[in-house]
Amino acid sequence: MWGSVVIIATVVSTLASYPGASGPDRSADDLQRKKRSEWVYTFPVSGPNVFYPRDHLHYPAADLTGCRQLVRAPISGVIYDVRDTDKWDAKVDESGTRGGLTITLHGDDFVRYYFSHLGRLIIKKGQRVASGQKIATVGASGNARVTLCHLHFGISRICLMSEQNVRRGEIWPQPYLDAWKQGINMSPNREVQRFTKETPAACIEAAAAQRRGGDS
Repeated sequence: MWGSVVIIATVVSTLASYPGASGPDRSADDLQRKKRSEWVYTFPVSGPNVFYPRDHLHYPAADLTGCRQLVRAPISGVIYDVRDTDKWDAKVDESGTRGGLTITLHGDDFVRYYFSHLGRLIIKKGQRVASGQKIATVGASGNARVTLCHLHFGISRICLMSEQNVRRGEIWPQPYLDAWKQGINMSPNREVQRFTKETPAACIEAAAAQRRGGDS
């Protein structure tokens, strides 16, 4: 019990000082204003006839068509997590494996970008990437094997835990995808920061749900 209390207290303390992960941070705000002009965004799937519905099942995210087309980094940043083995089993249908091959990008805009159901992976964990750089291909891994080859794309805050312990999407990405597709450099940073301030405990709650065996 005491160990759990210490862990939670440590995570809360750490998140409080992490830019974009909890409440207002003056130095982080100043840094974001300085960096904002340097943020360049790229539509994440190359190729013609890429379609994505205006809604998504259960939570904000987008499913983009374009089977086997290239997936590109929407902004420069660091590849934080890579799941390079597809462990999904239809008979078990474990929630934590449904995404199949996945990539998590921590963008220079202090936003987390999540990609799942990937095909071929082109990058490695810890690698720094530029906006527009090839990182994977659209695939049918995870439960997309029995649905449709597509890219699941989610935008959320940055948490300190593994990508398995955070939500697959917190804000609707469609308006940003629309803008990037037209070459408009619109950032999700402000919306993510606003949502983070409104729901500061989401990282802790998602980690707790993961420990209980739920789908975060």
